[in-house]
Amino acid sequence: MKSKKFGRLLLIVFLVAAIGVGAFLLSCQSNVKPVVFTYCDALIASLGMEAINKSSADVVSLYEYSDFIEIARDEKGSILYLGTNTPMVNGFTRSLALRCENALNAIGKQTAVIPTGAFTGSALMSNSGPKVEVDITFFSTVNCDFVTCFENVGINQTRHSIYAKIDVLFNTVLPIAEHEISLTNNVLIAENVIIGEIPGVYISGESSTSYLDLIP
Repeated sequence: MKSKKFGRLLLIVFLVAAIGVGAFLLSCQSNVKPVVFTYCDALIASLGMEAINKSSADVVSLYEYSDFIEIARDEKGSILYLGTNTPMVNGFTRSLALRCENALNAIGKQTAVIPTGAFTGSALMSNSGPKVEVDITFFSTVNCDFVTCFENVGINQTRHSIYAKIDVLFNTVLPIAEHEISLTNNVLIAENVIIGEIPGVYISGESSTSYLDLIP
């Protein structure tokens, strides 16, 4: 009789343990993709930002504020308009996008190292256990836009800042799936403090019919 009770108890313990192990494995499996994507995203973002900053510094160093912006004044020195050198802007954005794209694609194949404890979903175990290496192959496309910003910094003084908005889309190939990562960085190209009253329009093209409201 005792042996039967012991056998039932042993069976119950075995079933509970099996259910627990099964639930643990299912939990780990459901965490695999999110964890892998998180680690890969962090690695690619870090390497990508470093490459973008280096490429941007190399290109920006070749230009000055006056290469992009023309300030027209009347005979009294009052500002008539601010105009953009459109061909120069287009050439700059193309050059910057190409330099960034080449630098990013030159990074090559990478490996993300993930502790197995990270797959449990437990913060306490996230850095524990053997390491799993995940190979990452990626390709990038870069888009670069020219952005300007005006800020009042004193009486009749306006800071005009020019930025390059760099948007990158990474197409990554992982052992478990393909994955897309997006990255955006704003790089200061040049800035200038303009003395004098700023007119209400900013000429954005070669024709005065193309303009943006400068002051709301």
